[in-house]
Order: sequence, then structure tokens, then C-alpha cells
Amino acid sequence: MTDATLPNHTIADHIRRTLTLAWPVMLSRLGLVGFATADVIVLGRAGAQELADYALGLAIYDSLMAAMAGLLLGVGVLTARETGAARDGAAGTILRRGILYGLLVGVGMGLLLQFAESGFLLLQQEPGQAASAAAVTRMVAFALPFFAVFFCCASWLEALHHPKVGMWAVALANISNLAFNILFVFVFDMGAVGAALATVLNSLLLAAGLWLYIHRIFPQRNRYGVGERNDAPPAIEQYRIGFGGGLSFTFEAGAFVMMTLFVGWLGTLALATHAVLFQLLATVFMAAFGIASAVQVRVGNAWGRGDARGMALAGWTGLGMCTAMLLVAMVAFLLLPLPALRLFTTDPAVLAAAAPVMIWMTLALLCDGNQTIMSHACRGRGDTWVPTALHLVSYWVVMVPAGYLFAIRWEHGVAGIYQGILVASIVSVTLMSLRFRVLTKRGV
Repeated sequence: MTDATLPNHTIADHIRRTLTLAWPVMLSRLGLVGFATADVIVLGRAGAQELADYALGLAIYDSLMAAMAGLLLGVGVLTARETGAARDGAAGTILRRGILYGLLVGVGMGLLLQFAESGFLLLQQEPGQAASAAAVTRMVAFALPFFAVFFCCASWLEALHHPKVGMWAVALANISNLAFNILFVFVFDMGAVGAALATVLNSLLLAAGLWLYIHRIFPQRNRYGVGERNDAPPAIEQYRIGFGGGLSFTFEAGAFVMMTLFVGWLGTLALATHAVLFQLLATVFMAAFGIASAVQVRVGNAWGRGDARGMALAGWTGLGMCTAMLLVAMVAFLLLPLPALRLFTTDPAVLAAAAPVMIWMTLALLCDGNQTIMSHACRGRGDTWVPTALHLVSYWVVMVPAGYLFAIRWEHGVAGIYQGILVASIVSVTLMSLRFRVLTKRGV
């Protein structure tokens, strides 16, 4: 066994091992959100309408990208399990299948998004807003196949305990993304469409960079069977894990799309306010997602070597670490709400509307971040369908009706959206935690 998979059951050791894997993954995922962060920062200087176009234009795209990431989940889960069981050569086959599958899915989703305007109109968005937002959606859709390749390569390297490659790739891409944003939004005066074009170009650079690294530079590519056709788990198992993850992420992301559409009914200022608040939530959430990815790998390694106690400690340690991190973020946001909001906009009306909602956003962030830890812990154990069903209940049975009730019927406005997210996240983290406890009690 390698040091990365050798069992050790002290809490301190679990924290150390999780942090070693988690911090580059956290920075990598934060870097992906950094694309949208740069977009919002630049567009926040261009006006509320550009922010509104961006928020609505990326709503359906974001849900499909989340679904695509879920469909590719089998790459990381099976790579972690097979290498944890010392079957290293299977990793290359798992990666190749994932890339081909991801390209197919990404192209199909990109074609679907070319009809975004009809979808926005069907969902009762104002015609002018639907048209301008759909132009953003049609442009950013071209990024999906490239992000599919990136997700496969990054999750594969993370499962092999080489997360820093993806971290540095995303860091470099953020620099170019900011430059492209300034160029397209202000120099070429393309507005939110320009920000979408910057995302497409940077997703291409990320995909090409990681693919070339793995196939030409990665020093252990022969050990892990890159470019070879070695024995690996059946393809249907990889796709089954991904299909369950894809449905789960689709349920969650699709519910968030509905929440954004509810905000669209409230007007341009509400959309701009939601764009800023949700960007704050998403930025910190991706740090939690980084810990969750590390937890998934460590649970998968323990599962592969038949270590039931290691699985349990990997999951619960990750939950504690994430809770501590999110509490620090909550305190910072609540003590300094306006400085945090000014990172994304200088519009006085947007700042005034967003500040009172910060308390609900931070509470939602705490629970939503922790539910993703437990969801990934369950999936690291190979649990496919129960987490999917729990996400369906949490987000479509609970969050969407609650968001509509609070925001629209009870007229809480944007605050009602985050109240709905909070209620659903409490349900989700509770159910996922109970499910993980059942899995660890069952053993391997």
C-alpha cells in the first residue's frame, strides 16, 4: 500500500490526510467558481442589466454542468477504489471511458442550450429579458464539452492523490479569464455575452492542458495504464455510478434553476441582487466541495482495501472540518457584509437590497456545504441511488415549494429564496448523515 491509502485511525491523522488532499482540490474548485466570480466582478461594473442577463443566462447552463459533473462521477469513485485495492492499471481505462462519455454528453447538452430562449419564455420570463439572457446561454453552452474533459482529468488525478496539477491549471486559467473578461466586456463592449465567451476559451485551455499533461508529462502514466486497455471494472458500473450522480446533481441544480426563475419574476434588481449573493455562497461552497471531494476519495480508498472503520472516520472527520471552515466564513460575512458584497458590485441599489439577506445566505451556506460532504461520503462508498432519492426529496419536494412560498406567496422577495434553500439543506444534511451512518455500520 502507498502512504495515501495505508490505514491509520487517529483523528489527527485523518485530519492531516484529508487536508493534504483537500486544500489543492479546494483551490481548484474555488478557481472554477473564480471564472464566475471574475464575470460578476466585471459585469457588476457594467450595470445591473448585465448582471441580470448573466444570472438568468447561466441558470440552465449551471444545472446542466452540474448534471454533467455527476454523470462523470464514476471516474473518481472507481479510480479511488481500484487503486486502493492495488489494481493501478485499471485507472487508464476508467479515464478513457470517462473522457469519451463526457464529450458525448457535453456536445448533446450544448446543442440543447441553443433553444434556451424558448425555455425562458415557457417559464414566463419577460420577453426582452429572455432574449438577452438566452444570448449568454447559447454562447456559454460551447464550454460544456471542454469542461467534461477537464472534470474527468481533474477527478482522475485527485483520486490518484495528485490534486495540485488541476489546482495550478485552474489558477493560470483564472488569470487569462480575467484578461478575456476585460477585453470582451469593456473593449469589445460585448457585455454578458463577452463574459460567456471568456468562459468558453478558458474551458478549452483547461481541457487541453490537463489532457496533454496526463498523456505526455505525468511521470506515472505507465503505472496507471494511460493509453492502454487494461482490465477494469465493467463500463456499466462506471456509468451506473455516474448516472446516479448525474440524476442527483440534476435534481439539486435544477431546483436551484427554479429558484433563479422565481427571482426573475421579481425583476431586474432582484436578479442582480441574487447574482451577487449566490456568487458569495457559491465561492465558499466550492471550498466545502473541495473537502467533499477529498472525503469521497478517502472513503473510496478505505472501501477498496476493506477498511470499514477508515470509511467512517474519513466521512465524519470531513464533516467536522467543513463545519469549522463554514462557521468562520459565516462570522466574516455577518460582521463585514458590505465589504464582502462590494467585491462583486458597486451598485448602491444592489448593495442595499443584498445586505439584509446576508443572514439567510450564510445559514443556508452552512447547511448546504455540510450536505455535500455527506453526499460525497455516501458516493465514495459506492452508494448510488439512495443519495439520488434523498436529493429529489430535499430539493424538489422541499426547496422549490418552500422557495415559492417564502419568496412569492409570502412576499419575502430574495430573502425567501435563501430561506427555502436553508430549509432544504437542513433536510438534506440530516438524511445524508443518517444514510452514511447506515452504510458504515453495514461495513464493506
